[in-house]
Amino acid sequence: MLKELRINNFAIIDNLHVEFSSGLIALTGETGAGKSIIIDALNLILGGRADANFIRTGETSATVESIFEIKDLETLGILKELGISSDNGEIVLRRTISSSGKNRCLVNDSTVTVGVLATLGNRLVDIHGQHDHQALLNPEIHVDILDLYGKTTEERKEFSKKYINYLEEIRKIDELRSKESNRIEREGFLKFQVNEIDKANLSIDEENQLKLEKNKLQHAEKIQGSIKLVLDLIVDEEGAVFDRFGIAQKQLESLSLLDPELEKQVQRGQTAFYEIEELIEELRDYIHKIEFNPSRLEEIEDRMAEINGLKRKYGGDIGLVLSQRDKISKELDTLSNFQENIENIQKCINLHQTVLAKNSVTLADKREKIAKVFKKNIEKELCDLGMKDVKLEVQFDYQEDDSSFVTYRKQKVKINSTGIGVIEFLFSPNPGEDLKPLVKIASGGELSRFMLALKSNLNKQDIIPVMVFDEVDTGIGGKIAEVVGNKLKKIATEKQVFCITHLPQIAGKASSHFMVFKMVKDQRTHSSIRELSEQERVEEIARMSSGEKITETTLKHAREMIQP
Repeated sequence: MLKELRINNFAIIDNLHVEFSSGLIALTGETGAGKSIIIDALNLILGGRADANFIRTGETSATVESIFEIKDLETLGILKELGISSDNGEIVLRRTISSSGKNRCLVNDSTVTVGVLATLGNRLVDIHGQHDHQALLNPEIHVDILDLYGKTTEERKEFSKKYINYLEEIRKIDELRSKESNRIEREGFLKFQVNEIDKANLSIDEENQLKLEKNKLQHAEKIQGSIKLVLDLIVDEEGAVFDRFGIAQKQLESLSLLDPELEKQVQRGQTAFYEIEELIEELRDYIHKIEFNPSRLEEIEDRMAEINGLKRKYGGDIGLVLSQRDKISKELDTLSNFQENIENIQKCINLHQTVLAKNSVTLADKREKIAKVFKKNIEKELCDLGMKDVKLEVQFDYQEDDSSFVTYRKQKVKINSTGIGVIEFLFSPNPGEDLKPLVKIASGGELSRFMLALKSNLNKQDIIPVMVFDEVDTGIGGKIAEVVGNKLKKIATEKQVFCITHLPQIAGKASSHFMVFKMVKDQRTHSSIRELSEQERVEEIARMSSGEKITETTLKHAREMIQP
């Protein structure tokens, strides 16, 4: 239930704070006092449309805050999934709109999107005004109403899930079949690409090795000349380093005979001598291996050109080329298994069709039975509401479809996300009139009463805990007004019900009564609301009954209207 509502700088409301209890709550007041503004503010906090025009003149922002007590486990589960704690089942919704266009939505101080606010709002409050009744004119919601009435909503939801899965399988097989014409051509192209890469016999390190070999072949003459010069300096020329070092080593060995302390240096010199010998041998071996091979250089350049061509075509390096090869191979496998994939998906489609055909027929049979009870009970409710000669029919239009996999009453019929058949309520408010769609015949007052009749019958099935009726009394009065009041009071035994009304017969049935009023202060109009005391309530109902002139008779009549 809605426990508290705070409104700041919204339209002509500067600062409003009101607390509510359970039961039927009447909101009354003169035309223009601001009753609809309070509903607009409530609609805003429930995720409705934000408009900068809602902001009070001279202010930069408007804020609406509400406190709800929640008992529905599914709604509490949604909050838990959002990571929002709800101590004692209470949540605080807060929304601020600004003239700059920025909005801020909070649930228990956690920032949320407007979409989340709307999701919660749709589970917390059901607002019905003159414009909301127009939804009844849309035949698409008639199946929702019938399913809610017959408690087949969950069954319908499961059917819809299966139907969506079925459509996804149809999409998959259509996509595969659309590719069939190009499959052979694509398969041949992919095989060519795999063969092209495989034929190159690539390895990750090959490119670096080729670059090193190419560099060696390109500079063979320079390398040979430099090594020859090194050998000349070390050993081949007269007076070369190696010969002179040998003479120095012998001199050092002779000195070690005179002073044993030089033995260490002799050993180091000997080691250096052997190192130079090995260096000379290695350089001579290397110079003999130096190759002047233009044909090999041409082979390397051709191979590198081949690798570069593959890199440009399939990736920036050999690793990416090989990775692309694996990807192409996987696509080839898919194409090679094309027929097998088609067969597997078709088996899945056949299974879906069997289940959907069975479930849709079961759902249709249930709806047909539900419709009879629905018709009888809604007609009775409307009769109580002063529409004694009303007739209601639930029309089922099963569209023939020779390509359908569903057979109902010996004919193939079209299937949709809600089952089979299009449902529409047909209505005749007066004797002698043919049954016609609501959109073509029902007046505003009749729609209001039709909605009230529905809500009276759907009270226990509907999980939404708060209902708001904005001027449900349009076009009625007298005895019927009292009946409407009794209907609202009955609904309020299960839910918290707010009713904006101009009729004293309805206001008298309320468990609490609030008056919306406006006043001028400092040359500014202010709208506010307050709960009426017992005596104030008598006076307000007397005013509603007889206008501004209140007499003892009207007061007595008002007391009689107020029920405990």
